[in-house]
Amino acid sequence: MKKINFAMALHFHQPVDNFDHVFKEAYEKSYSPFIDVLERYPEMKVSLHYSGSLLEWIEANKPDLLKRIAELVAKGQVEMMTGGFYEPILCVIPRRDCIGQISMLTEYIREKFHTEAEGMWLTERIWEPQLPSVLNDAGVRYLIVDDTHLRYAGLQEHQLYGYYSTEDEGKVVYLFPSSERLRYSIPFREPHETIECLRSLATEEGDRVLVYGDDGEKFGLWPETYNWVYNQRWLERFLDTLIRESSWINITTLSGIYKNIRAHGRVYVPTASYREMMEWSLPAESGNLFEEVLNEVQASGKERFYVPFLRGGFWRNFLEKYPEANHMHKKMLRVSNKVSKLAEGNNQALSPAHIGRSVARKGEGLAPNIYEAHLELWRGQVNCPYWHGIFGGLYLGHLRAAVYKHLIKAERIADEVTLGKEGWLEVEAFDFDCDGSEELVVTMPEISFVVDTHKGGMLTELDYRPSSYNLLNTLARRPEVYHKRVLANNNRGQSGEAPHSIHDITRSKETDLHLYLHYDSYRKGMLIDHIFGNSTTLDSVIQNRYEDLGRFPFIPYVSVIKDLRNGKAIILQGEGLVYSNRICITKEIKIVSGSPDMEFNYNVKNVVGDTIDLWFGPEFNFAMLDGNSDFCKYYLEGGSLEDSCQRSRGESKDVSSIGIKNQVISTNISLSFSKSCTLWRYPVETISQSESGFEREYQSSVLIPHWKFILTEGGEWSVKIRLVMQRI
Repeated sequence: MKKINFAMALHFHQPVDNFDHVFKEAYEKSYSPFIDVLERYPEMKVSLHYSGSLLEWIEANKPDLLKRIAELVAKGQVEMMTGGFYEPILCVIPRRDCIGQISMLTEYIREKFHTEAEGMWLTERIWEPQLPSVLNDAGVRYLIVDDTHLRYAGLQEHQLYGYYSTEDEGKVVYLFPSSERLRYSIPFREPHETIECLRSLATEEGDRVLVYGDDGEKFGLWPETYNWVYNQRWLERFLDTLIRESSWINITTLSGIYKNIRAHGRVYVPTASYREMMEWSLPAESGNLFEEVLNEVQASGKERFYVPFLRGGFWRNFLEKYPEANHMHKKMLRVSNKVSKLAEGNNQALSPAHIGRSVARKGEGLAPNIYEAHLELWRGQVNCPYWHGIFGGLYLGHLRAAVYKHLIKAERIADEVTLGKEGWLEVEAFDFDCDGSEELVVTMPEISFVVDTHKGGMLTELDYRPSSYNLLNTLARRPEVYHKRVLANNNRGQSGEAPHSIHDITRSKETDLHLYLHYDSYRKGMLIDHIFGNSTTLDSVIQNRYEDLGRFPFIPYVSVIKDLRNGKAIILQGEGLVYSNRICITKEIKIVSGSPDMEFNYNVKNVVGDTIDLWFGPEFNFAMLDGNSDFCKYYLEGGSLEDSCQRSRGESKDVSSIGIKNQVISTNISLSFSKSCTLWRYPVETISQSESGFEREYQSSVLIPHWKFILTEGGEWSVKIRLVMQRI
């Protein structure tokens, strides 16, 4: 009789600090009902992975679920898989953090489920060739990748039904390829189709292995799947069918295969992830071209021959595609370096594995600052907000805010140990974002900020540390490959009995989304200097269709740092041509030790040229998280304006100050101007895709104070702007 081995591995995850209602819905629709069904099928064996952020929520809110899973583990029905505790992309965090996070989850599994986890779920199956030595050092013996990975290594179809060894520095781990075919059919196609697939691969030798590894949220949480999987009993029908055919299908776990079947050989895999991830990582223009190539290949009828040789980008491309993601990543690396020095300065040598195990045990055996700093740092390494594909990811402001919150907390702990809690101020000049030019990084107990001197002298980060919040946590509007589908979408829902894969969903969550498709030509931040053309209107600014005379947001500014009696002054100067005039903009950022308040002194000079009419305005972007509620409002003096930050769009005249009260982040913000201005305000909203369709996402609230004035040759104009931040 022909036989085959079948292993099913599921990964359950929610991002750090995701909304509590999302956790609850996921529990009710997926996590709990899946275990309900599994308990009724003792013959079914599965490998399960739960991210640490999800386990923490379950332990705090639904602890009985942990006990039920532990009982299945004890019966030999469930194998638990380890991984980075807070689900980081292991390739792009420091080696010490990789080992620490994996050790943390392995220890948690040991304590809660009374089992040893030798297998690992690789976050987003993102692979780079240096990983084997890191994983081996962390105690990992085997892990799941996609069969796509092995195709890229040159393996043919018949070679994909087993597992392989690979190594780095002579340190070995084993790779199980997961079937892309099953990833698209389970649970969206009838169970018999999976059985037919298995039957076609079974052999007399019975040593072939077919692995299905995928997101557990497919079973109930993905759109339309709860009714299909549970109410219409797809999962029960699937398990019934598998068990009925168990005379020739060996239902097992990854560990069962690892212990009982020899590896098929050695393989070296290039940088890779699942196929869709590599497509998403391409810049929009290249992504459109790649899509055209794939369509041509499919039309040729030779897809199975060509596709293994067609690849998109790889995960690190996201750090170039989205400067905001790169900024978070480089912030994380900087904080990691600071935190690592706490362990290095400890009296006893602390290995990453020791720290990881101790953090899992609530800091047992660690100094409080080492425990808290590592916990916060590792939470700030969760992968979801660093990239974007089908799920909102980077486009979701609350997920980015969570990363910054934890990184700011970790950095504060490290700074307090090395520099003290008050009375210090540091200004550093180095290539923060690794683009070949230096930025200025200013840090003090109350605030920290980054100045991009070579791109308009703008601020790209402003952390108000008492609230652990980055006020500039925004995202520019930029083209995406799927925007052409937004334009073509007719807002129809899906139909048919079986749900569609999220890769096939093209509906919009509201009508007329195409009207919001505007693209920015520069990164959003603070102190973005504009000289407007005479025809500029608020609408043209919102749509980024206006004259930016002198191109000040794009030119390098020369910087000088001056010591003040009790603070620092950062002087930034840029020159641009406005028609035939050479215009110089000088802005001074003054900070005083012991205060979070900031003062911006602007000077605009007509260096060379005839008398000229100028229209000047610096742009401020404030990321207010929940900008559409009564918990986040603008306030103008005298009560002439009281409006939510997200809904507010318009112009106010003769403004000398404006305030923002944000109860979501417990922070008040105010801007005051030494000369009354006309003030534009509008929200930055992006159009992104999610697992349930295309949607509009609030990113930040823009304030642009602006003034019109006349300058003769050599003439100057100046204004003072004061920014005050206060914890509510």
